[in-house]
Amino acid sequence: MVKEVLTYLVNDKSGIYMDCTFGAGGHSQEIMKNLEENGKLIGVDRDPDVKNKIPVSLRNDERFSLVKDRFSNIQYHAKNASIDGILVDLGISSTQLDNLERGFSFQFQGPLDMRMDQSEGMSAEQWINTASRKEIEKVLWELGEERASRKIAKIICEKRVKQPIASTEELVDIVLSCVPRRGKKHPATNTFRAIRMQVNEEMEELNSVLESASYLLRVGGRLAIISFHSIEDRVVKRFIQGKDRIASSVSFKTIGGKHVKPSREEEKVNPRSRSAILRVAEKVA
Repeated sequence: MVKEVLTYLVNDKSGIYMDCTFGAGGHSQEIMKNLEENGKLIGVDRDPDVKNKIPVSLRNDERFSLVKDRFSNIQYHAKNASIDGILVDLGISSTQLDNLERGFSFQFQGPLDMRMDQSEGMSAEQWINTASRKEIEKVLWELGEERASRKIAKIICEKRVKQPIASTEELVDIVLSCVPRRGKKHPATNTFRAIRMQVNEEMEELNSVLESASYLLRVGGRLAIISFHSIEDRVVKRFIQGKDRIASSVSFKTIGGKHVKPSREEEKVNPRSRSAILRVAEKVA
């Protein structure tokens, strides 16, 4: 949703912006094209592999800098009330999803890792083989909205007693034994999403970046969040409305209507964008 992001995010071409989920640099490259000589862009990503994939156009541009960190820590990389626009594109990038060694996709056989940063934290394999049955049920139900959460958790615990579950293929087989195929959506979609979100603490990260963004943005600055499922979108929506905030008294107004969906043309070119929802808000106080 590059076109839509640019339309609503870049309100001052000489301003300072943050792309909190740099990924392959797609959004960042387009933002930079729309900034004047004194504009700046700070890219943030927790995946250490990103630094080796910075597009040449950005690598040679003094207006751009990249920070390797969780986006929950953006308050350490800018001063309060100094940023004109903040973009957060939730979920995982296409480069991560397509890399079978990362274990994010149920479509490829690979190790059960799923960490955004493979140098820290517990992998999906470690979590799935050590978490209690109740914890697995809870995560699959709350983060994956998986109706068969109890059945899947039960089979996982039975299987791992005999042999640790170590690959994406093994996990997919377990899900397929519990959830029938219906329609285009793969039965393992919810389970993989839930475990990925648990391993990377994605809901905690989202709440933290929203709170930090409210302080870093100038009055008139804009916050753009792209989410891919109702759990994240609900958090973003309520934050913009002034609900569920941790402490800040900052106020926002919605920009561009309630939310923005990708065009039909984009959905045809990029099917993964079908579930994307963009919400944009402007800081008013």
